[in-house]
Amino acid sequence: MGPECLEPACASKEDMFRKAMGNKQSKRGISGGGGNNSVGAEASSAASDVTTAYRACPPDRDEIGRGSWNLLHTMAAYYPDKPDAEHSEQARSFLRALGRLYPCSYCAADFREVMEESPPRVGSREDLSLWLCEMHNRVNDKLGKPIFKCTLSELDRRWRKGGPECYEQ
Repeated sequence: MGPECLEPACASKEDMFRKAMGNKQSKRGISGGGGNNSVGAEASSAASDVTTAYRACPPDRDEIGRGSWNLLHTMAAYYPDKPDAEHSEQARSFLRALGRLYPCSYCAADFREVMEESPPRVGSREDLSLWLCEMHNRVNDKLGKPIFKCTLSELDRRWRKGGPECYEQ
């Protein structure tokens, strides 16, 4: 959890689960090179049980984050190429509101700070898509997560068009 936030929206179930399991998965590995791995199977089963148990619980920081980024990137993917003044203002207002209303208080404060340093670029679909990708990468960098390539073609492939794997049956 972050500083001064005890709400479920600020916590991470994955972190809690890892702590409860004593990082057994990372020490012994769930999937290893062959052989019977009963510890891995137990940990995998426990992870599945925990995931199932959370379905009726409030979303945690990680779940809210994934959902928020999915929404934001998808909104940007369908944002007008040449937005009128109203579209531009609505996009700015939405992002400002997100920075005030986001349920994880320290996440919201960080987002507001980032928007002060780098205001939302809402002049076109490409501008907004690239700005959001850059903001997402800043968050990912802080969290030690992978950094994504911020090109419109890559973003469109992920958030608007999808690759062939999205249409396989």
